Amino acid sequence: LAAAAAAVAAAQQLVLQLACAAPALALEDAMNQQQQLFEVSEGFGLLPVLSVLGGFALAKTAVYWRVQFITAAMIAKHVPLRANRVLEYGVGQGRNLYYYPKGTGMVVGLDPDAKEDLLIQVSVAAALRFVSRVQPLEAPNGQLDGSLDAVVCTGALGRCADPEAMLREAGRALKPGAPLIFVEDMSGSTGPAVFEALKSSSAARELFEPAQYDEGWATLPLLPVAIGTVVRKKASAEEQRQSEGGGKKGGAGG
Repeated sequence: LAAAAAAVAAAQQLVLQLACAAPALALEDAMNQQQQLFEVSEGFGLLPVLSVLGGFALAKTAVYWRVQFITAAMIAKHVPLRANRVLEYGVGQGRNLYYYPKGTGMVVGLDPDAKEDLLIQVSVAAALRFVSRVQPLEAPNGQLDGSLDAVVCTGALGRCADPEAMLREAGRALKPGAPLIFVEDMSGSTGPAVFEALKSSSAARELFEPAQYDEGWATLPLLPVAIGTVVRKKASAEEQRQSEGGGKKGGAGG
């Protein structure tokens, strides 16, 4: 029993190390720790396996809170100071509204499940001008061409039925040189489609500079997260001529 208890403790400790240290760790080192976890479990039957499951739940919690901290830092760093208009895809219950730099003019939040009454309360508490739109994430976003100072996506690309369509709409509405900030869970079945949209889709190639993201988080064993930015390309001569003729709006106003 003492040996089994030691195995349980060691297995849980290794799982937590994967969650808390892997973004700063080489992938090879992280995989070595996974191998250690299986070696610790060898010979003790089901108990260490259950401990691993419990440790994995703790790891998910640890990763969740670290990602929240990183999300706040990403928004504070990459949304321009005194940005006039920002679009947030997947605004949810509005937790990100507290993270925007003071002086942000307006945040437009899109979400198919937006709770407008709750979001109004949160925006008042955050001292932020805010308007919500209840609509599918891949639908036209209702913003004028080249009108947005930043776009924020935290989990939205992974929930979207067509990530590339959403990325294209975001690119259409972003000002040249403006960032799309993403923090996306890559552990589910939609993870590859999210990375495909951000890195190599036609929308990414046509509208954005190459994606800049944290390699450690993107390759985190079991719980990968895509954290980074893509920047809207500078306007071509043709786009400049079109913008001079008046911007287009995707969908209804807001």
